[in-house]
Amino acid sequence: MMWKINREQVVLVGGPAAAILQVAHPRLALAVAEHSRFQSHAFDRLRRTLDAVYTVAFGTREESDAVARHVEAVHRKVVGEAAAHGIAGPARYSAFEPDIQYWVLATLVMTAVRMYERFVCPLTGEEKQRFLLENREFGRFFGVPENHGPETWTGFEEYYEAMVGGDMLGSHALCAEMSAAVACPKGQPGVRLLAWPFANLVPELIPAPLNVRLGLPSTALSRTLARVYDRCLPPLLRALPPRLRYAPRYLQACRRLGVSPVNPPVH
Repeated sequence: MMWKINREQVVLVGGPAAAILQVAHPRLALAVAEHSRFQSHAFDRLRRTLDAVYTVAFGTREESDAVARHVEAVHRKVVGEAAAHGIAGPARYSAFEPDIQYWVLATLVMTAVRMYERFVCPLTGEEKQRFLLENREFGRFFGVPENHGPETWTGFEEYYEAMVGGDMLGSHALCAEMSAAVACPKGQPGVRLLAWPFANLVPELIPAPLNVRLGLPSTALSRTLARVYDRCLPPLLRALPPRLRYAPRYLQACRRLGVSPVNPPVH
């Protein structure tokens, strides 16, 4: 299921929304603000995250282990004071907090499933359950304890809806500030132009009232973009050849294993 879902490049339409949902967590927003250049290089961070995700999903075990070592080394430096900023929870934050790590994984899982079902085709409950279980293994490479979080898709949906519908996400001013860095990325004009159609769809991918709390309310533009995407992307995908439809790292993996990118074997 990791291959079936993550090979679809259309899943990336939800990338900015997933990044915003991550920094909507106050403790994560603070960690990112204090230990990265996220506000001025949000697009670069998203690109690096996607590269790591694709490497673990489609790369060799050696490549995946290298990602895990790099992530651990980076996360080891991410510690600081949370209480001093008025953020609830333990006085000090750390990138190794299981709840924070799991929330990052959860945003990737749910965004991938929703984009796949929206633009490709529906998934059965069994397929979503398999995808969740595979992601529990996948998450280990990014420091998520394998036994952390719900074990069933139903339980996962309940956890996710409780998070996005609760009061914690977006509860600190820093969350909206970090979200704006994704929605309105700084940098070269080419980067801003490339991000524009995805960033302006974000309000339709983040449920209310969280989108309003983050300063990203639904607009006539975002609603129009959503209708255009829903109408145009599904038939476009069906017409695209594999080399344009699927992720490059997936195609490389298929060539490495000598299998068809259209119907790869189940391992």
